Amino acid sequence: MFGLYFGNYLVEKNKISQAQFEDVMMQQQKTRVKLGLIAVAEKLLTTKQAEEINDIQRKMDRRFGDIAIEKGYLLAEEVTHLLNMQGNPYLQFVQVLTENNILTIQEIESYLEEYRKDNNFSACDIDALKSGDIDRIIPVFVDVNIPFSGECISLTIRNIVRFINNNIVLKKAYTVNEYSFGSLSYQNMVGDQQIFVGFASKEKELLNIASPFAKEEFTDLDEDAFDAVCEFINCTNGLYASKLSHEDIHIDMTPPLFSNKKKISSKGEIHVVPVIINGEQTDLLVAVNSPVSIN
Repeated sequence: MFGLYFGNYLVEKNKISQAQFEDVMMQQQKTRVKLGLIAVAEKLLTTKQAEEINDIQRKMDRRFGDIAIEKGYLLAEEVTHLLNMQGNPYLQFVQVLTENNILTIQEIESYLEEYRKDNNFSACDIDALKSGDIDRIIPVFVDVNIPFSGECISLTIRNIVRFINNNIVLKKAYTVNEYSFGSLSYQNMVGDQQIFVGFASKEKELLNIASPFAKEEFTDLDEDAFDAVCEFINCTNGLYASKLSHEDIHIDMTPPLFSNKKKISSKGEIHVVPVIINGEQTDLLVAVNSPVSIN
């Protein structure tokens, strides 16, 4: 994941070419495999056990390794071993750049400092990006301490990584009162809290969510594709509603809907989190206790 952030910056600054960047990412992706697949390959889990854990993740906001330990399938040290096998994303990226004689270590370190300054990142922010840990990366771009919205956004992003694409790029979140869209899938949660969650794009970018979630290749953003995005939103919101219920906060989910070429308006704040999937931007929209209208 770090390579996507820093690599795009290097291309923008003409430090490496687009072709070099794509080649580096291709080589790096070959070395990072999902934890479940590694565990099965290492004969620490059976395929059935890995699939069981993946199914639990669709119902609970938990890490693969934590579930495996809780179920008694893996020991903590075995999970650590598997995580190490995945490799550190920063070191992987640097290794591919240097082994292919694209940049030297010294050049990488210099450009990384420029990247930090240009984006007003702290040293801690850079460490979070280097880690590849989505739980550490999210707070770099999102204020996770905002009641309800921060938590809802974080859970949704984690599920994008788990079920849609584990190589996404986040951009800094911002707030608006109005938002125009080309395509929108959304759902309202009502009850003790009023929460609006949606995914919007200018054109067909929502296909980057629809196809992987439905495990079906959509070429047009038709009703079936919209339904797939709506089902992903429903799945994610169900996890959030379940979490809130354990805190004695009760909400119900209304049926998810979709719309085209309109505008969202609210007297309160609509949080917008740009998410880059397969090089294309989709915006995650969340509004809490700020009723929205779509016209």
